[in-house]
Amino acid sequence: MSNLIAEAHWRVHWRLTESAGIMIYLADYRGRRVLWEASLPYVTVDHQRETLELRDDPGEVHGPWWVPLGTRTLQGPVRVQSFRGGIELSAAFAAGPYHYTQLWRFHDDGRLSPWLTIYGPGVHDQHTYHPHWRFDFDLDGARHDHIERFEDARWQRVEREGWFPYSGEADEHGNVWRQVDARSGAAINLRPHTWDDAEVFAIRYHDGEWAPYSPRSAAGEQTFPSAYVGDEPLDGDDVTLWYVAHVHFDQSFPYTAGPWIKVQGMD
Repeated sequence: MSNLIAEAHWRVHWRLTESAGIMIYLADYRGRRVLWEASLPYVTVDHQRETLELRDDPGEVHGPWWVPLGTRTLQGPVRVQSFRGGIELSAAFAAGPYHYTQLWRFHDDGRLSPWLTIYGPGVHDQHTYHPHWRFDFDLDGARHDHIERFEDARWQRVEREGWFPYSGEADEHGNVWRQVDARSGAAINLRPHTWDDAEVFAIRYHDGEWAPYSPRSAAGEQTFPSAYVGDEPLDGDDVTLWYVAHVHFDQSFPYTAGPWIKVQGMD
């Protein structure tokens, strides 16, 4: 199978990684560069119970445990298939009692849907999944971009590295975060999936700040990507955005998490 997709106005390369799911790289929309690289480095799981018997549990939080998605947990082949208005990459993964389907959907109107369907059930019903997506967007190149978030009823510039949770505010299209190219005005808009408890980390690019690494380097240390956040300026520099969802298991599973992404101004 070719690792190049050229359909629905997209030209995208992909590969299956050892631990970060299906990686997308060198992605162009209508002949212009949108994305340098994107992947799903971590799906961590927190358990609110240690045992199956409630009366025997000490009540401590356990985790996060890292569930790598990659060649060793792949179930069947990576699939490439067309749908009305676009094309989709998908793969199924299983690690013990945890089962997932990873999706990358490319729409001809400029939408990009990097999603993870979580099936559960895990070892018991009191646990939370934390899928982490990492995006290195390059709108017509890595420089001259700035980051904005929708807050206090308007778009506001994010000048320095930080953590930006979804507060419930969004613009008229539901967008919460965006990366804007200062020269062309083109933008990458992100909005959370329905019912996602989500947050975005905006971090200046440095070599080595990407998977695969253990999500906890030592006891008491911050988990990634929090450990990468400093006080560096972002304007005009190469920026990586991490989208992290928090999905609490319940009986309505399976659940699909992940952002909606829309390319704007590149028609």
